[in-house]
Amino acid sequence: METPLANSTPADSRSGAITYGLLGAVLVVSAIFAVSSGFYADWYAIFKAVHVMFAVVWVGGGTLLTLFAILAERSNDPAQIAGVARQAAFVGEKVFAPAGLVVFLMGIAMMVNTDWGWGKFWIVAGLVGYASTFITGIAVLSPLGKKIHHSVQEKGPLHPETMAMIKRIMLIARFDVAVLLLVVADMVTKPFS
Repeated sequence: METPLANSTPADSRSGAITYGLLGAVLVVSAIFAVSSGFYADWYAIFKAVHVMFAVVWVGGGTLLTLFAILAERSNDPAQIAGVARQAAFVGEKVFAPAGLVVFLMGIAMMVNTDWGWGKFWIVAGLVGYASTFITGIAVLSPLGKKIHHSVQEKGPLHPETMAMIKRIMLIARFDVAVLLLVVADMVTKPFS
């Protein structure tokens, strides 16, 4: 049975140009907003704008993928579950990892441009949360994603062993997203300051 996606034509180059144009416009307008906020002398506002935008992509995207994974598991459709896992592996490596690095670097840049000090609870908690998700990504999610890829290649996406690994990675990713959401709550509320 063919689906509408199977019959679709490849994206034309206009779509990519429009996407990059919109991204460029967002970055330019965001820089203008940051500079006009009055903090341009120490770059803090620009670092914060970039930090927050990439955090939205990273945490929001991870949360959305987690919801898709939950829906796929509830559907009990192995093909749908495998599809979400395949998309999550791609986005995790190509989007979330770079976005997380930008969030971290912009956070460090903001700290260098303030006099808050590194010992505050919310700063330490944010760094520990980032370290936790970074280590989880490097030491657990990435290797498990590669095992899943090999299992899909050798046994197929619907093989019980492949499905078991996919469900495992989806569960671990839920915990990872929970940590990221706690880091967001920590950064916004700045507890025990």
